[in-house]
Amino acid sequence: MENRRHPRINVKFCVDYRSDHVWQNAQVMNVSRGGMFVVAKKIESPGTTLEVIFDFGKEDTRKIQAKAVVVWNRGEPGAVKEDKVLPPGMGIKFIKIFPRESENFLGELIEKWDKND
Repeated sequence: MENRRHPRINVKFCVDYRSDHVWQNAQVMNVSRGGMFVVAKKIESPGTTLEVIFDFGKEDTRKIQAKAVVVWNRGEPGAVKEDKVLPPGMGIKFIKIFPRESENFLGELIEKWDKND
């Protein structure tokens, strides 16, 4: 059983992230107020700090920047869930979101997507 503070919403949008080792554009598979799963070719180790920058394109052009940490990763396509092979990537937890009002904006978008899902 998953132990999550915030429910996840399945989404598809792009995110840029940077660590000490890489700057990469990747796709987000799901997001919550607390973090996201990033489908990525370059997988960082748990505990790695990331700078994450994203927007929602046509939904809203405001940029959100977050300091985040990798909580877990999957280096190879993995387990099957709902008849789909899960892609490689990283589960990241937001530590701080900038600008401050973006945290509320993100929460409002997640609630909107959840109602439409």
